[in-house]
Amino acid sequence: LSTSESLIRFQVRRDKQNGRDVNNGIEEYKFKFDAIYDTTTTQSEIFHGVAEGIIQDVLKGYNGTIFAYGQTGSGKTFTITGGAEKYEDRGVIPRTIESIFESISERNDTKTTVRISYLEIYNNKGYDLLNPNHGGNMLEDL
Repeated sequence: LSTSESLIRFQVRRDKQNGRDVNNGIEEYKFKFDAIYDTTTTQSEIFHGVAEGIIQDVLKGYNGTIFAYGQTGSGKTFTITGGAEKYEDRGVIPRTIESIFESISERNDTKTTVRISYLEIYNNKGYDLLNPNHGGNMLEDL
């Protein structure tokens, strides 16, 4: 992990018994990142670090996407939707919606249309989580 380079690097060990590389011969993976958040990070800090810049661009007319990716149980749902117990545990979605509609209410001279989608991708199927009958569709059909 190199925070100065915003880079995380994984080394893959060789399979010494067979003399072959693991994972189709790739020995090193590199991933760029913008920030690292640990388990003590608050929902507010995540929102300010991840969503605020996107919201500002959306309010200028650009499309914006917030994409949560990770293994099962890593906290994606909690980060995106938040916890139900405490107001300060609101996730990225409720905070983003609040921020967008607060900004819209301050603009008296502008007509605004808001479109929101909330998708889950699991095992190559897409689920529209805003549709109560959200059966799994192939990704191409969404």
